[in-house]
Amino acid sequence: MAGIGFVLKKLFKEEMYLKRTKAYIYSALVSAGPWIAAVITVNILLFLTDYYFDDIAQRDLFMGTIVYSFVFSQIITAPWQIIITRYISDKLYIKDYGYIRASFKGISKIIACLSFMIAFVYYYNKDLPVYYKYMSLSLFVLISLIWILMVYLGAVKNYLIISKAFIYGGCISVILTIVSIYYPIPFKEYSIASNILLSYLTGIMFTYLILMYSFLTTFFYGNNFEFDFISYISKLPSLFYIGLFYTLGLWIDDIMMWYSPLGVDIYETYKYAPLYDSAVFLAYLTVIPTMILFMVSIETEFYDKYKKYYGLAAKDGTYEQIEIARQEMERSINRQLIYTMETQTIITLTIIVLSSKIFAFLGVPLIVRDIFRISVLGSLCNVFVLLIILILLYFEMRKQALFVSLMFLLSNAAFTYYFIPKGVKFYGFGYFLGSFITLIAAIIILIYVVRRITYYTFAMQPLFKAKEKGIFIWLADILNKKGSF
Repeated sequence: MAGIGFVLKKLFKEEMYLKRTKAYIYSALVSAGPWIAAVITVNILLFLTDYYFDDIAQRDLFMGTIVYSFVFSQIITAPWQIIITRYISDKLYIKDYGYIRASFKGISKIIACLSFMIAFVYYYNKDLPVYYKYMSLSLFVLISLIWILMVYLGAVKNYLIISKAFIYGGCISVILTIVSIYYPIPFKEYSIASNILLSYLTGIMFTYLILMYSFLTTFFYGNNFEFDFISYISKLPSLFYIGLFYTLGLWIDDIMMWYSPLGVDIYETYKYAPLYDSAVFLAYLTVIPTMILFMVSIETEFYDKYKKYYGLAAKDGTYEQIEIARQEMERSINRQLIYTMETQTIITLTIIVLSSKIFAFLGVPLIVRDIFRISVLGSLCNVFVLLIILILLYFEMRKQALFVSLMFLLSNAAFTYYFIPKGVKFYGFGYFLGSFITLIAAIIILIYVVRRITYYTFAMQPLFKAKEKGIFIWLADILNKKGSF
């Protein structure tokens, strides 16, 4: 837990206002920097397109390519991200650094092949020019690989380089888009969309190269066990499904809304709901303060209590010492969650109140404002569902985390399905109710787990070491014996 944790602790020990402000800015950069940079980049490109061109269809074509690349790359890579995160953490803990670079090569091969095949099958019969299909496919593969790279750099807390890579890549995309406006490449069809997509693809490629350079200079040693991490799917299968269910839950309402009356069909290639997607996307931006506060609380307070508790439980702590440490840890979780919830609730309610004037000033349609208002509440609940899942995983409560993520997926899908026929006034309620009910269940589970964590800590320990078995352990052995390919 080195890296950002040490930096934040050092900054927060200083009482100077400037130092604390710097700590929060640093936290904002590392927790939401890539996200903010990506959003700003895409919106600048869309603004430039709107300002210089009147062809709305080509703007929608570009937007559809971006939406599909981000949404489905996240769904495809999320299960692998959580598996590889656990694998890296374990290897770093036992200082088996040689496995890190090897696993990166293995997971990159799998993700590159998987995303390439999915994109190839999807775009094969679409009525788009070959060059546009090629650029769309490349963008999808590159973004998928970037999600994986971010896991490795995030594991060693190298967040600043991630933010810088997205900022530099975004600047290149914007500059190339401006250049292409005055000196466009003469594509035969969809020239505007193709030029912007090429500019964006170049920026993303630059981002990938920066991240790759940072990874290679950080992990410069390795071994030939490239597919050793696959065994974790058999060892810890719940992790794979937690990532899959939560990410599917995050996007399921958007995907279902693509087929609602708000959905549009772009060149028989993309279906999406720009009004609903925009409202929900803006709603996600409002929870950035929670992400910052959570990072600060985890790195500066909770982890010390967590480390003390498990240090006493693993070594020579008496029951009284362990119970006192558990109570301190419980108070830390309660304090930080309540403080973060209070702060985020005030921010959310303020945004809802001000949204009428802000959206009217920006000329945003009323329907987007109405969906945004209810989606903001959904995002408020959803971000705390994610935080509780992460805390449960800290305690190795994988079954409970799996239940919460599955509940989020099913409830969001069920409520969205129920409200779609009721009309536009009810759009967004499915996401809110799904997130709200899941949050209530998650809080109850967290309270139950934390109060009985000592029982779980000792009762879950195996009496003897069982031989590991499973199809993915067998597959990892086979692939590792064959060496890299």
